[in-house]
Amino acid sequence: MSWKELRDPIYGWIRLSNDEAKLLDNDVFVQRLRKITQDGLAYFVYPSARGSRFEHSLGTMYLATLIVERVLSEVDEKDIKSLMNALGLHDEGISAIRQYIRLGGLHHDIGHPPLSHVLDGYVASLLKPEQLPYTAGLGKEHEVAGLMIMGSSKFRRIVSSLGIDASILRLITFYRLIKRARLAIQYGSVNLEASIPEVKLLSNMSDGDIMLLESLASIISGGIDADRLDYTLRDLYFTGVGSGSGAIDIARLVNYLHLGKGMLIFNDKAKAFLEGYAIARYNLYKWVYTHHKVLQYNEMFREVFRNIITLEEAKNFKNAAVNFLNGNPNDGDLDLYTDDYLSAILSEVYHGGMLNGYVRDYADSILHRRTNMRALWKRDEDFIMIFGLGNAIMLNKYVDEHLEVYGLNWANEFKAKVVNEMKGALNCNCKILVSIASFSNDINTLVRNNDGSLITITEVSPLIKAIDNAWGQTPHIFIFIDPSELSNNDVELSRAKSAAVRILSNIATAG
Repeated sequence: MSWKELRDPIYGWIRLSNDEAKLLDNDVFVQRLRKITQDGLAYFVYPSARGSRFEHSLGTMYLATLIVERVLSEVDEKDIKSLMNALGLHDEGISAIRQYIRLGGLHHDIGHPPLSHVLDGYVASLLKPEQLPYTAGLGKEHEVAGLMIMGSSKFRRIVSSLGIDASILRLITFYRLIKRARLAIQYGSVNLEASIPEVKLLSNMSDGDIMLLESLASIISGGIDADRLDYTLRDLYFTGVGSGSGAIDIARLVNYLHLGKGMLIFNDKAKAFLEGYAIARYNLYKWVYTHHKVLQYNEMFREVFRNIITLEEAKNFKNAAVNFLNGNPNDGDLDLYTDDYLSAILSEVYHGGMLNGYVRDYADSILHRRTNMRALWKRDEDFIMIFGLGNAIMLNKYVDEHLEVYGLNWANEFKAKVVNEMKGALNCNCKILVSIASFSNDINTLVRNNDGSLITITEVSPLIKAIDNAWGQTPHIFIFIDPSELSNNDVELSRAKSAAVRILSNIATAG
């Protein structure tokens, strides 16, 4: 078989078969990812963080291939054949599983909105797509959008050129969502059969086939999976907060991987390398994703987006977004539902004088990377000094627990409540932004001891437990305000900090 290769700064050369390369050239859903920034507005703080979802998807495909080749060598051929028969791949060789895992890695992010996680969850909440999976709690907005797109006739035609069954690819790529849909249907909470027919395919499989399928699907979306490994390596490299591929020993991690029941597991020799991954990931979240300035610009953009989406100038973008979320975008929609087009709209409405008040100020900040707004606290020591250690830990725990249970809707209501109470306490109609920093140290990975028993890596690693303690003392909430506005209203900055402590502490204490 002849190959084509793409040069990647993390892994060197990523190899594609000629048929895969042809598919990639014609796959409009993956090609759109060239126009979707991997880390949103993080480049406002880390200028080189301008990578796209496209190269991340290629990297995920590469790592998924390494992992599936490793674990398939351990699986009984009869079990693989049984699963393939259940999927309808009766006449295919075992290499077909490898192909589906590869393409699952390539397509896992096709549902991302412009600016990735900056707007993930916000577009659907504003535009209200008609499809039931968005209200069924199956997954994040970009996951549901990807699931819907994979169900479209357009997607089916594209992947059929490689002899790929889109339903099987959809089941493997978004297994977690389809499993949740099956449970929702089983317990009668929502009717999803029409939009997710793969539920029936899953329901007709034996327990053994389902267990093996779940294990293989966890290569793409699990505890430590190809997706998380790639974005950790890639973002460390492009932000400069890590040392690229040297930050995590991929070869060792893959070598110590095994296929467990419904998940990937590691043997105990992987402990040091798992700790290296955990440290690298924590540093990435702490110094990049939850950097106070990154969070500030993210919140500004969301405030501006809520306004521009209502304007006539955003009509085409809005229509493209709705079609995309409902899983039926045309080629024109895919060109419009991108970072570049949204940025052009922002520039047009700003320079056209269509934005007013604080929204215009935020748009100016985004377009020109300038702002007078400052965080009332930035680093761990500032946060603890202002709140006190016990109060800081209590507040962080409150935020984590409520965010996990109630999600984005709670976060938006919480932020609005804090803004309103701050304005009242200061008697100042000032610009105030509130942002929440989210991080989960649970890497959901099991380690097999020498005696064959399984234990979570968190239980056997004091170092990973220490990360929990460190995160517990890191600010999970930031409040941003313009000191010059406070001064114009005869409000001391110390008064704003005191008001923030009182308001946040009261909310957390009230539960």
